[in-house]
Amino acid sequence: MADLMPRDGIFPSDGAILVTGSSGFVGRRLVRRLRANGYRVYETARFDIEGDGDRLYFDLFDQQSIVRALDQAKPAAVIHLAAQSSVSGSSSSPLAAWETNAGGAMNICSAAVEVAAAPAMMFVSSTEVYGRAFNRGVATELSSPEPMNPYARSKLAAEHVFFDTYPSHAPLVIARPANHSGAGQDDRFALPSFAKQLRDGSETIKVGNIGVCRDFLHVEDVVDAYVALLQSILACGRGATFNVASGKSPTLRQLLERMIELAGSEARILVDPERVRLSDIQEAFVDNRKLTTTTEWRPKRSLDELLRELLF
Repeated sequence: MADLMPRDGIFPSDGAILVTGSSGFVGRRLVRRLRANGYRVYETARFDIEGDGDRLYFDLFDQQSIVRALDQAKPAAVIHLAAQSSVSGSSSSPLAAWETNAGGAMNICSAAVEVAAAPAMMFVSSTEVYGRAFNRGVATELSSPEPMNPYARSKLAAEHVFFDTYPSHAPLVIARPANHSGAGQDDRFALPSFAKQLRDGSETIKVGNIGVCRDFLHVEDVVDAYVALLQSILACGRGATFNVASGKSPTLRQLLERMIELAGSEARILVDPERVRLSDIQEAFVDNRKLTTTTEWRPKRSLDELLRELLF
């Protein structure tokens, strides 16, 4: 493994980084950003690619493949993004969510024990873990999570797996991002779904419950936050948890109405019962002050920039 002795608490710029979930919506952008910053980045895939030394076979369900990837890359840090990331998908396939999110965490931790020196680890969880805690006000990292769906419960379980079993000598940071979006996101998610309907020229935009307040970030701001946390990981303290959020929570209706305005559309909004996701959480406000005081991170992109990117 690379030398992890801190120099003023800053992660070494020559340290190799292994990113799980590197082919996903956030992972692709994160890999590009890390490489642009001069890091050697190892991508992961569930199939062998001969001749590509920076892409490694890595199967969350195969612990020995994780051991081999760690031995081959000898990364100074791992950013664990791979997950079953859909709330609705987790409800229809809860076992798959638990196997991927919690089971994958167990396999990574078990594999880390087998290598000579476990790398620094950043685990990407979610503000969904707060669940009903939002009903008590703004969620901080000290709020007691009360997850409400298989996705959130399996993410919180994965956090506990890392806290309890990841080698105690290795730096460990937990990132809890709020909602984030941008071009290329699956249109099963709310904002991309609205954008697709508008791009298709629909006269009626079918929606679920759009009266809820939610925190949204541009995906590039989330990538910025992960890089900032990586660079500070040695000084954060083992098991430090950080909310990654804007600190603002407009309603989905406000965002959709703005999208309709930006698109120059006269589409009307229609609630589709099949799209309504029952939720006890009307308002989800997230405190981001721990992240902004620990690092120099601040959101740089406006909501209009995000909505325009989705539309055009």
